[in-house]
Amino acid sequence: MTKVLRIIARLNVGGPALHVTNLNYYLDKNYGYESLLIYGSLAESEGSMEYLAVQKKLRTLVLPELGREINLLKDLKTIWKLYKIIRREKPDIVHTHTAKAGTVGRIAAKLAGVPKIYHTFHGHVFHSYFGKLKTIVFILIEKLLALFTTKIITISEKQKQEILSYGITSPQKITVIPLGFELNKLKPLKSYWRKKYELSPKTILVGIVGRLVPVKNHEYFLEIAAEVCTRTDKVRFIIVGGGELQEQLEASAKLKGLQDKVFFAGFLNDLNKIYSDLDIVVLTSRNEGTPVTLIEAMACNKPVVSTDVGGISDIVADGVSGYLCEQNKPQIFADRIIKLSQNAKLRQTIGSAGQKKVLNLYDVRRLVEDIHKLYRD
Repeated sequence: MTKVLRIIARLNVGGPALHVTNLNYYLDKNYGYESLLIYGSLAESEGSMEYLAVQKKLRTLVLPELGREINLLKDLKTIWKLYKIIRREKPDIVHTHTAKAGTVGRIAAKLAGVPKIYHTFHGHVFHSYFGKLKTIVFILIEKLLALFTTKIITISEKQKQEILSYGITSPQKITVIPLGFELNKLKPLKSYWRKKYELSPKTILVGIVGRLVPVKNHEYFLEIAAEVCTRTDKVRFIIVGGGELQEQLEASAKLKGLQDKVFFAGFLNDLNKIYSDLDIVVLTSRNEGTPVTLIEAMACNKPVVSTDVGGISDIVADGVSGYLCEQNKPQIFADRIIKLSQNAKLRQTIGSAGQKKVLNLYDVRRLVEDIHKLYRD
């Protein structure tokens, strides 16, 4: 029996939490692995997806120090704790996910003599997160970690090229394995949002799903919403998610006169409610790996409009399965939303094309088989 110790910084709302819980559950169930999931504590403003590990009855261990924030003393303590756990568990494989866990986890695994060490980039912190000096340090650290990593996994071909462009490692050490989800379980409800906010069936609903943090660029979303509202009164906007910028964004919406046109829905765990009767789903991020919200929306037959960053173009074919827009051009972004809002047939055509694409590419069974093959090589 192959023992896998999987490490992630935290199980906050987002794709990485879904990814690691699915991997541990299906690798154990379908291929007989013995997996342990280690994760850290959440920040106060973050929503939790720890319920996924509970629902799937995963074997887990919480290290509070293994959070997102960088603290040298805590990080050294975390490495020591992980080292002791690894020595006790004696895994055949240590697989880390996200930047912080990838650093402390790989160092601990190397010190403990683990034969196979893997790391998955779900995104990266090489731009749009930190200042220039800190970013240079992070790139140097990743280069050093790559020297003793068995394989680095990126979740899209475009992300692989980005990692290579920073000189992290050689092409031979990187394997592309797209994400995979339980998309067959998505069965959106009817009229959840329209009933909740007492909106007319004729109102077009535009939604954005994600943490309210700087990299998701919700301020740009509000600029776009304001632009759309200068041209039509038939569109309303729903922000699903919470986070550190909630109060700031609510104040910004009010200053823009959008208080009765933009609804802050907060965290919501039920995907069938989230994508219920949204007509269009958008994403305004400055940086992304492969955004789960777009995959989920497209699987639900929703047309999407997104900034063209990271691996998004690997999911969305511009004008075919959605629309891609440059950053900082709210008028063009608004054009795409209005075009879709005025044409139900176009929404259906683009939604269907997106649904067909993601259901073929992003099924959880394919993901687990790919990882199983990687571990065996």
